Amino acid sequence: MPLVLPFHLGHRQQAIDERRRAHARAGLAESGLAGPLQNYTIRMASIFDGVLDAPVQALVRREGQLLVELRETLDREQTEPRRRVDELLAGLDDLFTVVIVGEFNAGKSSLINALFGVKLRVEGPVPVDDRISLLRFGETQNQKQISEFVVEQFYPIEFLRNITLVDTPGTNSIVQRHQEITEDYIPRADLVLFVTSIDRPLSESERKFLEYIREWGKKVVFVLNKIDTKSDADADQVVEYLKTNIRQIFGFDPVIFPVSALTRARFDALEQYIFHVLSEKERVRIKLQAPLEGIQSIAAKQTAMIDSRREMLASDKERIESITAQLGKARDDLQGNFRQFVARIDNLMMDLERRGVDFLGRYIRIQHVMLLRDSVRFREEFDRQVFQGFKGNVDATIQESVDWLVRENMKLWNGTVEEFHRTARRDARNEEVVGRVGREFAYNREEVYSRMRKETEQRLASYDVNIESRRIIDNAMRAVLQSFGLGAGALGFGYVITSIFSSMALDVTGLTAATMLLVTSFLILPYKRSKAKTEFQQRIDELRTTMRESLVRESSTEIDRMLQSITAAFDPYERFYTTQSDKIERFAAKLHDIQEQAREIAIGIERL
Repeated sequence: MPLVLPFHLGHRQQAIDERRRAHARAGLAESGLAGPLQNYTIRMASIFDGVLDAPVQALVRREGQLLVELRETLDREQTEPRRRVDELLAGLDDLFTVVIVGEFNAGKSSLINALFGVKLRVEGPVPVDDRISLLRFGETQNQKQISEFVVEQFYPIEFLRNITLVDTPGTNSIVQRHQEITEDYIPRADLVLFVTSIDRPLSESERKFLEYIREWGKKVVFVLNKIDTKSDADADQVVEYLKTNIRQIFGFDPVIFPVSALTRARFDALEQYIFHVLSEKERVRIKLQAPLEGIQSIAAKQTAMIDSRREMLASDKERIESITAQLGKARDDLQGNFRQFVARIDNLMMDLERRGVDFLGRYIRIQHVMLLRDSVRFREEFDRQVFQGFKGNVDATIQESVDWLVRENMKLWNGTVEEFHRTARRDARNEEVVGRVGREFAYNREEVYSRMRKETEQRLASYDVNIESRRIIDNAMRAVLQSFGLGAGALGFGYVITSIFSSMALDVTGLTAATMLLVTSFLILPYKRSKAKTEFQQRIDELRTTMRESLVRESSTEIDRMLQSITAAFDPYERFYTTQSDKIERFAAKLHDIQEQAREIAIGIERL
């Protein structure tokens, strides 16, 4: 009675059975395999059934548990890596499996026939089979069609009692399906017998297929076939060629058996390896090592993905920090440029001061005594000569400066966020980038960017330049009005200034009808004139200072408010960065722990 390991009743077998039931519900036969092999369901005897060695049993349990742990660690969106883990789990239940692969005319079928001394496989110069053939032990010779692409063949050959031999279609067949069928069975292999012809050793298609096999971490033994067509010296030269290139390209020293399946030349070494070196102990060791190599292969790809995610997050973070630094520089530039408008307004005020002083100097004189006695006429003349064009000029300059500030802020907002989004869109459409970091990670990142972009667009859509300009001007005017004790309701800076100084025009003279009657000398007029000019200058200077401070303060407040809004627009990504960074580091730590456990198991296997 086969020994049933406790782990077979655990999570691993349950996961495999559930996956098979899911395929059945979908109208597919239970399989555990995707693609062309998804109808293959037969539960084979395990190499470990009947193995009573306690260390082996313990290693099998640890290995199965580790594979389940790896599967649960992987993101659900990583369907291919999870499928690979499922295949490795399923492989633990199988007999030791040798998969024979090679180009369609490399001599795979003739090699099998030569090994067993009987014609088990059909040979031909063109692809003759598009199915996976599972060669198993049976008391009588027969076969069973497992699926459209898998046939199970039974032979009364003792060697097959403990080993399943798998014959595959050619890897370079013009029938693309043959290649797919072969690739889909590689995950089940414990040992890959790679048959290559001495006519074209290590062809391009073979090199690519070897890369695929090595991705699964499978042990590969090479058979260089058809050496009867070359001299011994040529055969030895080709063997050296294979060793050198495989070492350089794939980084391992290959085991190569040069043979002739047709004449059985140099066949002894291959037979010795297959029928004797692959003893039960060696098969158990290889069987246990195969999933570990798969784990390390998967972990290496996951580590590369982790590094890519870290790199992308670091790049995003660096870009945001660069934007923040640029915003600081933009703040200084905006304030510096705005001061040019403040200077223009200050020049208008200085020109107003010059005209006011000139007016007072010319009209507070005895020859204009009649004008001085008529306050209405005096005020009208003051407004006409001093304020002519001033109200329009100062209001237009202030409006121009504030409009410029608002537009520049909008441009800065739009340009900054848009540049960030442009990079995100470029990455999201780059399949190479998505492939490196994982589709779910790329999707979540794009979702954050889309949310940021949507909020930005909503903000800009609701941003009314006229309203924002009016708000800034009103805040600046409020400070000026409060400074001069005036109430709200003025129509503009020009109106405020005119109101202040036209009402002051008579006050600063101190001239009334009674005063004029007492004028008996010319001494009082020079005094009044000097006092009026001094007070006018003082009020102008006070107003210039107030306006300058008010405009600088309001512009700085507006610039800071806009920059803070731009910075806040990146808050969703900051949260994404923190969350993903934590997730990545937890995943990396878990992956590292799994790799360490795999190394410990590997040490245990070496000690068997």
